[in-house]
Amino acid sequence: MRLIRHLYLLVLALLVPAFLLLQYLDSDPLWYLLFTGFDLLVLLVIQVMLKPLLQEIEALNLHAQNLQDGSFNVDANRQLLRELKPLAEVLQQMSAQLRQERATLYQRELLLDTVLQSSPSAMVLTDQTGRVLMTNPAARVLLHQGQKFEGLLFSELIAELPELALAIQSGQQGLLHLGEPVSIWHLSVSSFSLNQKTHQLYLLKPMTREIHREEVKAWKKLLRVIGHELNNTLAPLSSLAYSGQLVATELQHKQLQQIFQTISERQQHLNQFLQSYIQFAKLPTPALAPVQWARLINQLQDQYEFELEGDLPHRVWLADPLQLSQLLLNLLKNAHESGSDPEQIQLSFTELPDQLLIRIQDAGGGMSSEALAHAMVPFYTSKENGSGIGLTLCRDIAEAHGGSLSLQNQGAGLLVSLIVPGSGSVSGAGNSATEQA
Repeated sequence: MRLIRHLYLLVLALLVPAFLLLQYLDSDPLWYLLFTGFDLLVLLVIQVMLKPLLQEIEALNLHAQNLQDGSFNVDANRQLLRELKPLAEVLQQMSAQLRQERATLYQRELLLDTVLQSSPSAMVLTDQTGRVLMTNPAARVLLHQGQKFEGLLFSELIAELPELALAIQSGQQGLLHLGEPVSIWHLSVSSFSLNQKTHQLYLLKPMTREIHREEVKAWKKLLRVIGHELNNTLAPLSSLAYSGQLVATELQHKQLQQIFQTISERQQHLNQFLQSYIQFAKLPTPALAPVQWARLINQLQDQYEFELEGDLPHRVWLADPLQLSQLLLNLLKNAHESGSDPEQIQLSFTELPDQLLIRIQDAGGGMSSEALAHAMVPFYTSKENGSGIGLTLCRDIAEAHGGSLSLQNQGAGLLVSLIVPGSGSVSGAGNSATEQA
């Protein structure tokens, strides 16, 4: 439309001097009429000739406005394009490129958001004032009981976690003990500039399982060395005690017989004690198979009394039946040794979308805070004749299945929670059965 106005102005600019010239020459009025008609005809021809071009310009202008508004899926009407078709093709190429770049950016944002939301690491982003801008689910669970805390001051939020607050205040990065029950996390803090403003990103990575796994590996390595040396010592002692007992019998020396008998009994007891440690040190990789729950429950009830709460699992879950049975027997044995009434020992199953939760609850008064903190440390025991590897072996079996084991005081006793993953994936926590002691 601007082009037409400019042409009209041009014609008027030519018409006015012509009229003035005709008036100066005192021409016949017929010339005025002819000249005016000619100018109008020129304007009409110009308008008719420029109409397709104006339509093309209007179509390209509409396409450019769509690009400006972020709508990259609408192109110019190709039926109207002739003279400006090369320009339209350039705009279409730009539109396609912008559309592809926006789709790629959206996919990257979606991937980043998926990673952020599903990451086991707790992430917190704060602005220059220390106010929380963004969190992920792991951070909400660790720091705010699963609730969102965007907009709060991070320093006020972590006041209830003195170790974390002290580490951030002093700029110390590394391992921390946080949460309930206490777990091990690695803190890292990084600063970066966004929109010319300083931001802080706090990353807390869970390290409990990795550290426990390395601890267990170290204990197993030590146990294999000790077990090898003790086996080499106990074998000749057993033979010498047996030979000495035969000699004492022939000599009819009762006191000597009693001495050799005591040595033999202590050797057998020490050997049994050693075998329990060797079993822990040589836990084989789980042989996964569908668990027959009814059969497993009957086997457990043949050994220990307990109440089955709710139904058995309906879906197929993969685990090593022997290892799972040993794990549950150890937990039920502990429940009975806690002094709980057998009728108050409860076993229950909860089927989650991708996990099976197995709980054992007793009414034995629970554990002290110190015992609860060290319950799964190898060789730690609060029992007079305990070996200190029962719960450690249970956790090792659980983690070898890709699951976890946790303890907490609840109600009148202790609640043990075992998680078995639905995928049946096996981690590298278990040792090969072919390892040498």
